[in-house]
Amino acid sequence: MILRNKSFKYFLVIFSMLGFSGCSIWENFTTYFNLYYNTSTLFEEAEKEIFAQKRDLFSTEPLIVPATTKASLIKVIEKSSKLLQFYSNSSYVNEALLMLGKSFYYQGNYLKSKKKFEEFLAAEKNDEEEIVEANLWLAKCAFELRDFSNALKLLEEVRSKAVEEGYEDIIKESYVQEIKYRIKENDITNAIKLANEFAEVYNDDVVRARIYYELGNMYSKLNDDKNALIAYEKVFENEPDFDLEIAATIKYANSLRDNNQPDKALKVFEDIRRKDKFRESYGEIDFQIGKTLVEIGDYNRAYDQFKIVDTTYRNTAFASASNFEMAELFRTRFMNYDSAGYFYAKASTAILPEEYREKAKSNNQLFIKYANLRKDINRFSRQLFYSQNPAVFEKDSSEYAADSLKLLTEFLERKEMQEIWSGVDTLLNPKNPKLKDSTFIKDSIFVRDSLIKIDSLIQIGLFSPQDSIGLRQKLIDSLKTKRLNDLKDPKNPQNIFKNSKVSLDSVKFKRNPPQKLKISIDSAKTVLAKNSLELGNLFLTELNVQDSALVLYESILDKYPSPVYYPNTLYALGSYYLTVNNKNKADSLFEIIYDNYKDRTIVNAAANKLNKPLINLGFDPAKDEYASAEDLMLEGNYAQSIVKFYNIYNKYPKSPIAPQALYTTGWILENDLFLLDSAAVIYDTLIARYPSSQYVKKVSKKVTAYKQEKTRQEQMLKDSLAALNNKHLTDSTLVADNLIKQDEEKGTDETIIVSDEQIKNQKHEGKEPLEFANQNDKPKLPIKRKLEPLWDPRKHFN
Repeated sequence: MILRNKSFKYFLVIFSMLGFSGCSIWENFTTYFNLYYNTSTLFEEAEKEIFAQKRDLFSTEPLIVPATTKASLIKVIEKSSKLLQFYSNSSYVNEALLMLGKSFYYQGNYLKSKKKFEEFLAAEKNDEEEIVEANLWLAKCAFELRDFSNALKLLEEVRSKAVEEGYEDIIKESYVQEIKYRIKENDITNAIKLANEFAEVYNDDVVRARIYYELGNMYSKLNDDKNALIAYEKVFENEPDFDLEIAATIKYANSLRDNNQPDKALKVFEDIRRKDKFRESYGEIDFQIGKTLVEIGDYNRAYDQFKIVDTTYRNTAFASASNFEMAELFRTRFMNYDSAGYFYAKASTAILPEEYREKAKSNNQLFIKYANLRKDINRFSRQLFYSQNPAVFEKDSSEYAADSLKLLTEFLERKEMQEIWSGVDTLLNPKNPKLKDSTFIKDSIFVRDSLIKIDSLIQIGLFSPQDSIGLRQKLIDSLKTKRLNDLKDPKNPQNIFKNSKVSLDSVKFKRNPPQKLKISIDSAKTVLAKNSLELGNLFLTELNVQDSALVLYESILDKYPSPVYYPNTLYALGSYYLTVNNKNKADSLFEIIYDNYKDRTIVNAAANKLNKPLINLGFDPAKDEYASAEDLMLEGNYAQSIVKFYNIYNKYPKSPIAPQALYTTGWILENDLFLLDSAAVIYDTLIARYPSSQYVKKVSKKVTAYKQEKTRQEQMLKDSLAALNNKHLTDSTLVADNLIKQDEEKGTDETIIVSDEQIKNQKHEGKEPLEFANQNDKPKLPIKRKLEPLWDPRKHFN
C-alpha cells in the first residue's frame, strides 16, 4: 500500500517545487500536513493492532478488532471522508479511498468497503500495484458477501498478476485468502494443493516455515501421516520463529508416533522435556509422553504419566485430556468399566482440546447407560433370587441386622473412648495437678536422676549453682510439653485424638439390605430380559467385548425367556455368531425368527440376513376370516356367520377388524334374528372393549335407550309385586281383627300362628276355615287361644 511513507519520499521535491508550481502543489502540501499525515498515521497504528494478534496462518476464525482499534477506525473514516470532501483535487484522494475501503472492511461493513474499492479503481489508472491490491480487497469483500464464484475468479487474476510482477505481500494474501476459504468449505485436498504451490512461489523463509507447519496439520486431518511427517520436517529447513519451533517440534514427535515410530517419538519428547525453552509446553509434552507410552505398550507407566499430568497441570486442557486417556486405558486395556466411566465423566465436564470433546461426550453417555443397566440387572437379579428363595432371604436379613448392630456397637465404643480421652489436653496442662500415673512416675524418676547428676557437676565445679535455680520445674514442664506434642503428632501411630475422633456419619453401615421383588416374578424376568439384551448389545456393538455379549444373550434364553424379547435375543445372538465368522449357526437362528415370528418387526431384519422376501407386517389374518363370515351372512346362514364373526373378536382382539366383527355380530342378532337382548349384550361388549371405535357411535344411543327401557320395565314389575303384596296383607289383617273381637270376653288370650295342618284339624272339629282361590296366597292367620289367668300375689296375700 502507498500511504504516508510513500508520500514522505516526495516531500522534499514537493517543497522545492512550491515556488514554481501553482495552487495544486500548495493544496497537496497543506493537505498532507493538515489531514492526510494524521489520518495515515492513525490507520497504520490501527492495522498494527489488528495484525498483532497471534493467529494461525490459515485461521478461519473471524477477525477480532479491539475496542481501541474500532475507535481509531471511526476517526480514520471521519478524516478520510473530510479529505475527500474538502480536498478532492489533491493527490491523496486515491489513498483516502483505499483507507476508507479497508476501514469499512475491518468494521464488517462489506458493501461500503466494496463501493470504495470500486471508486478507487475507477479513479486510479497508473499505479499497477495499487490496482492489483484493490482487486484483492474486492475479492475479500466478495467472499464475505458469499459471492464465491466471482471472488475465486478475481483472486486467480490477482494472484497471476502478483506472481508475474513479484508483489510479495499480494501473493501471500491471495493464497492465504483462498486456502482459508477451502478449509472453511472442508475442501482440504485443494487447500493442500494451494499451500504447496504457495510454498514454492514465496521466497520468505519465515513464512515458508509457517506454510509447511499448516501443511502438516492439514495432512494430519486427512490421516496422511507420511506426508504430515515430511511437512513438519520441512519446517526446520526454513526459519521458524521461537513459538513455531516449539509447536512444530511437538507436532513432529506426534507424527513420528503416528508413523509407527513410538520409540523415536519418545526420545524426542524426553529430550525437549529437559530444555528450558519448552518450559511453557511441559504440560503438553508430558501428556504426549503418556500417549507415546500407550503406543509402546507400557500401559502402567502410561497411566502413571497421565495421573501426573492430571495432578500437576490441574484445570488445563491437557489434564482433562489425560482423564480421557485414562478412561480409554481402563476401557480397552484394564477392562475396568466402572473406573472408565468415572474418568469419562470427569473428562466430559472439563475443558478439553477440540478433538476430544465429542468423543468424551459420547463415551460418557455410553458408560452412564452401562452403569444404569448393570445396576438394574444386579438389583432385580438379587430381588428375584430372594423372592424365589425365602429361606435365604430370612437368613441374609438376620445377618444384615446383626452386622448393622455390630457396626453400631463399635461406633458407640469408639465414641465412649473419645469422651474418656477428651480431657487429656487439659490434663497435661502444667496448671493442672501432677499426674499420678505411670507416665508421671516415669517422668519424676527422670527428673530426679537429672538433678542428682547436676548436683555432682556442681560439686566438681563443672556446673554453676546459679544455673540450677528453677531447673526442676523446667525439666518437668519440658517433659509434659513433649508428651503432649507426641500425642498430637499425626505421624504417631498412637495418636489418641486421631484414633478416637469418630462421628455417626463415619460409620459404614452395610448397604443394600436384602429385599424381595415389589412386582411379580414374570414382570421381573421381562425387565431382566430387556436390560440384559440392551447390555449385551452394548458389549457387542459399542464396547467390542463379544464374550460378555454371548453370556448375556444365552442367559436371557435360559433364564428369562420372555415372549416379548425372545426373538430379538435370537437375532442378537445370530449377529454375534456373524462377528465370530460362524455363519451357519447365525443363519439357523435367523431361520427360526423368519419361520416363527412373522408378526414381529425383527422378522424383516432376519429376512435381510437370509436374502429372503420381506414379510408384509401389515397383513391381518382376521381380514380373511371376516370375508369368509361375510359370505355366510350374505348367503343367509346367520347362525354360522355370527359364530365366525364372534370368533374373530376372540382370536384377534387387537386387530382393527375385531370391533367391526363385534358390530356385525350384534347387527345380525338385532335385525336378522331379532334377538334384541343378545344384540344388546354384544353392543355393550363393543362399547366396553373398543370405546374409541367408529362403530361405538352407531350403537351407543341405541344401547342407552335399551338399558333405560329395560330399567323402566323392571321398575314397573317391582311396583306391581309390591302393590299385590300390600293387598294380601290388608285382607289378612281384617280377618284377624274379627277373630280377636270374638274372643275378647273369654279371658286373657295369646296370639299364635296357625298352620295349614291346624286349619284342617279345625275343619274336622266343626269349624269352617277360610277359603282362598290361590292356595299360595293363604296367609298364616293369628288365632286367639284362651289362657289361664295370671297369678296375682297381691290377691293371694290379701
